[in-house]
Amino acid sequence: MPLFETYKIKRRKKFIPDHKVYLSISSEGLGHSSRALAIAGEFPKDEVIIGTYNYSLERFKNLGYNCAELPQELRLIGAKGAFDVKKTIIKNHDWALKFNDIINKEIDVIRENGASCVVADGRMSPVMAADKLSLPCIVITNQSAFYPFFEKDSALIRVFGKSFDWIMKTWLSSAEEIMIPDFPPPYTVCMDSLSRNFKVMKRTRFVGPLVCFDVDNIEEIEKPSDTYIVVTLGGHAYRKPLFDRVLETARLLSDYHFDIFSSFEAPEIPGNVRIFSRIGNIAPYLNAADLVITQAGHSTAMELLSLGKPSIIIPDFKQTEQENNASRMEALQTAIKLEYKEFLPDRLAKSIIKIINDPVYKQSAEKFKIMAGEIRGSKNAAEVIREYSARLQYY
Repeated sequence: MPLFETYKIKRRKKFIPDHKVYLSISSEGLGHSSRALAIAGEFPKDEVIIGTYNYSLERFKNLGYNCAELPQELRLIGAKGAFDVKKTIIKNHDWALKFNDIINKEIDVIRENGASCVVADGRMSPVMAADKLSLPCIVITNQSAFYPFFEKDSALIRVFGKSFDWIMKTWLSSAEEIMIPDFPPPYTVCMDSLSRNFKVMKRTRFVGPLVCFDVDNIEEIEKPSDTYIVVTLGGHAYRKPLFDRVLETARLLSDYHFDIFSSFEAPEIPGNVRIFSRIGNIAPYLNAADLVITQAGHSTAMELLSLGKPSIIIPDFKQTEQENNASRMEALQTAIKLEYKEFLPDRLAKSIIKIINDPVYKQSAEKFKIMAGEIRGSKNAAEVIREYSARLQYY
């Protein structure tokens, strides 16, 4: 009998892994849950477990996902729009004592649901839990350098910052992969917020923007004017002066229409302004806009660029990550950056007119929209997660 007949390989059924992806996400801001929603949408709901708290927990429960309530890891303290490092340290003085309990809670959720892969966005404890359970883990982040938060503070805080930066690098290095939800270099918006540590860099993958809407299937709305400006300010009290200045600017530009999405109120509203305090989905309004005025959160930046919208960006005061994002978007010629002290009606009006009349901003933003459509960030992320989810199951 020929040798190859003796060792002929028998035809077997194709291996189909049983995916159970555990997404553990922070509820500090909307960005983390929006990115998680973009990824979750690429999986059947019975293959996803969501671990989170507060607003994000309600958001995913209302969408019918299997959710587990988690404790908050850190309480971030701010003052007048700025991140207050000292107050945050004081408020979280017992963090080390509680952190092990939080890890154990994550371990319980992972075991109860039979997770095959752990994905962490804005949380440290799931990375440690995955390590203890010998499960593959992916971190999603747009910031892997943390010392810049501390370097402009007092000498004592800077010493703490060095230690914290080391802890965060160790945390990131404990994951199999660090997923950056941004455009690949040299078009990366968050590049100045990323670590240059070798252990971190070699685990990094740029998957593209993770936005929670389908750009090609957004509901169309009728523009209220030939030039339509959307303003998103949220409800933080320190942004009230920005709200007032937008109203003053609208009076100067009476031919332009402004839709302001904010919880602020005003006794007198110009005729070319509408104010929306609550809305289920802002995507149709952003998609219809000729220009967006907003803060410099990373997820917001990815949404605007995925839609091809030029913008005026106002980074929150002393918020290093937002300042980096705004500077990059300005350098990429998709936005004009205005600091709080520059956000005055005359200056804002001139910036609006410049963006509307200079085609370079619209053209640059449109290039990013095309790039986002080609990259398909959510599908990329899902493929990576499925690969890690299947690895241990092969055995």
